[in-house]
Amino acid sequence: GGLSVSDAAARLAPAAAAIVDQPLQLQVGERSWKTTPRAMGMRLDPAELAGGAFSLGHAGSLLSNVQAQLRALRSETSVSVTGTSDGAALDELMRRIARDVDTEPREAQLELGADGTLAFQSSLTGLALDQAASRELVAQALVGGRASVILVTRTLLPATATEQVAAAHEQLVRMLRDPAPIQLSAGQQHWTIERAQMLDMVTLTQPDGPHAVASVGVQDEPISALAQTMASQIDRDAQNARFSWDGGQLDLLRPSREGQALNRPSAVELIKARILAGDRALELPVEVLRPAVGADDASGLGIRELIGESTTAFAGAIPEKAHNIRLAAQRLNGVVIPPGGTFSFNTEVGPTTLEAGFQWGFGLTTGNQGGVHTVPSVAGGICQVATTLFQPVFWSGYQIEERYWHLYWIPAYTSRGLVGLDATVDADSGLDFKWINPSDHAVLIQASTDAEHITFRLFGQKPPWTVQVDDPVISDRVVADATPEVQEESSLAWGRRLLVESARDGFAVLITRHVTPTAGGQARELPLKSVYAPAHTVTLVGTRGAPDAASATAAVEQVRASQRVLEPLPAPQPAAGPTHATPNGPRTMAQIREELRLAGWGGGSDQDALETYVRVAGAASH
Repeated sequence: GGLSVSDAAARLAPAAAAIVDQPLQLQVGERSWKTTPRAMGMRLDPAELAGGAFSLGHAGSLLSNVQAQLRALRSETSVSVTGTSDGAALDELMRRIARDVDTEPREAQLELGADGTLAFQSSLTGLALDQAASRELVAQALVGGRASVILVTRTLLPATATEQVAAAHEQLVRMLRDPAPIQLSAGQQHWTIERAQMLDMVTLTQPDGPHAVASVGVQDEPISALAQTMASQIDRDAQNARFSWDGGQLDLLRPSREGQALNRPSAVELIKARILAGDRALELPVEVLRPAVGADDASGLGIRELIGESTTAFAGAIPEKAHNIRLAAQRLNGVVIPPGGTFSFNTEVGPTTLEAGFQWGFGLTTGNQGGVHTVPSVAGGICQVATTLFQPVFWSGYQIEERYWHLYWIPAYTSRGLVGLDATVDADSGLDFKWINPSDHAVLIQASTDAEHITFRLFGQKPPWTVQVDDPVISDRVVADATPEVQEESSLAWGRRLLVESARDGFAVLITRHVTPTAGGQARELPLKSVYAPAHTVTLVGTRGAPDAASATAAVEQVRASQRVLEPLPAPQPAAGPTHATPNGPRTMAQIREELRLAGWGGGSDQDALETYVRVAGAASH
């Protein structure tokens, strides 16, 4: 156009300045930053642009040359087209904006303090500038001459979001809003769960992943322990009616009474639910227990005849033992065992304590001193009561569920000529005498005592079965040491002497009972085993109230000097009974039954036993 290069440069200078000073606004949300191509390091030299104008036909237009320089920003290189630019300036701009924009996410938090305080914090998302993508957009805007650019950002999610802990927070607020204790009731009985106790029961479980939620729970263990404590105060056994039988009618001795019991599993779940709901009062689930034998059931019990009876003597017993025998007999008199019912000696007698009216006596133990020995024992003598009741139950064929033998053989407990039919009980040691009435009719226990005897009679209806008892099989005899022993006993009054043991051999005895239904069917077999330790002759010398230790020692020595060595009572020798010819030689019925039992025989009559034995023995001999 007739202009020199210098004139052209002068004419282009304003246009070049306008290009590099054109403002560009960068935005992130409501925040913005401004820059220009010049700030990004672009330089347009008018002289160079003028020189380029003269080569327009060959090198393109002025605009295209400017755009080429701007595009150099995108490649992060400094390429001189008609000026200069620097990509480092754009990088620094991105870093500066990132410092303004970038924020870390905040996790939601929920903590329960030991004092019940709650620490709660909601979550916040974070923000991060995508510098590479945003740089690309800015470079394009510079090339295109746009006035603004929305930069690229990424949302940063917290590891734990508010919605993951919100429900647990609301529940804890509801549970802890009321500082009052929780009141538990069962009728007129009341218990309290204090706030500190409740806090110890509550658990807060934090979410363990992005899709999990916090949860609030209540521990089972402390509530189960509380339910156990409450049950011990709530529970009351139902009381069955008791009757006496005069041979023609039943008279009521003791009325029946409903019992009650805390439903412990339901109580635990109910308490947990109420704690979680924030409730402060609840009525415990207590169930009514109906007696198995009611006062109005007399006419339906079917009591009409004597089933079995047994009597043992306690002549010569110390007064305390005689008292305990009479008291225990009273506690058992009139008990009714309904069809299918279970009798428990310990349950029916009740606590055998001084508070319950029993007195100090003596009993056998295998304590820390080693071996069997006699020791003072509250309610000493009740084992004779258990034995006297056990015998008619055994002979009548009722189902024995639990029975323990005495540690020593007591000849006075021989029943119908058989040893091994005794029973010992001790509630503290878990020893009980239990039996089941499998018949269709109730059984009435009637107890009576006189000055020297205790008697138990079973009334009802004769059960539909027959009872057969094998001869005892006695083994493992151990001869007793006949040397008499004299021992001090501080529980006995001074001047009192008491023979508590007599030398007797030890042995084992096995008695097998067969109960066969009269209508046919499988017989019930009861192998009843007893193992008796050898007993010594032991005399106790009372030292309670003795003038001094020397006097007590002298009294013991005086008694010891008066003792005579007596031969111990030998173990019984059961009658051999008639023998039967068998392929194995002569055998008594007891021997035949014992050998068959060891071979796994299911039981039966004597005739069945003999025929089975002959058949099996004959086959074995061929």
